[in-house]
Amino acid sequence: MRWGWVVLLCLAGCAEPVRYDPNADGRQLLSEARAEASETSRHLMVVFGAEWCPDCRKLHDNLNSPEVADYLEDHMAFVTIDVGDRDRNLDLAAEYGVTIANGIPVAVFFDAAGDLIGATNDGQLEPSRYFTSRQILRFVQAIVEERTV
Repeated sequence: MRWGWVVLLCLAGCAEPVRYDPNADGRQLLSEARAEASETSRHLMVVFGAEWCPDCRKLHDNLNSPEVADYLEDHMAFVTIDVGDRDRNLDLAAEYGVTIANGIPVAVFFDAAGDLIGATNDGQLEPSRYFTSRQILRFVQAIVEERTV
């Protein structure tokens, strides 16, 4: 019986966090993120991805790493929006010029005034599983400083 408790406890507490919530309302997430970015005078990074995607999970983890998170706290908010099996929130992505034709994750960026900067439609973030947190930090710093993707 002891092993049964171990398995049960692990199932309750050992699960990985959900980075791209399939049950979340993408429009509501984006609206809340834009409001937060505006209130705090920060840029906004909206990442369209999926939980099944290793590059998406790695990008999310890098954005939450201490060195990147410290920078983002002062300069850029980010939110993740689930695209499911390429069948969810695609209309929302398209409204901002985002296409997932070259793979995911794809991000769209807004400046601190809420104006669209651009998107990574050319697959810039698609190989995120190979990027270090330092490389992601340099990528977001360049967007903030140069206002271009």
